[in-house]
Amino acid sequence: MRRLAAALLVAALSACGKSACQELGERICNCQPGGLSTGSCTTLVEQQLKQSNPGESACQHYLDTCKAPPNGDLCEYMLTP
Repeated sequence: MRRLAAALLVAALSACGKSACQELGERICNCQPGGLSTGSCTTLVEQQLKQSNPGESACQHYLDTCKAPPNGDLCEYMLTP
């Protein structure tokens, strides 16, 4: 699951306005355990998107399909293998 989180992190923000990738990146950055601050995470995502942007449809797909189980925590769900 951490690989998925890393892959999603790469897909997280876009350069213009609040997009699906930006929203996805914010969710992922808010779930990072230890060491990496949200600001550092967001900066890292922005830099990676400049190199390789997966497209809004990929980000929207992850937003639509990555849901925590009922009464579950999304961050815990994303970080659990």
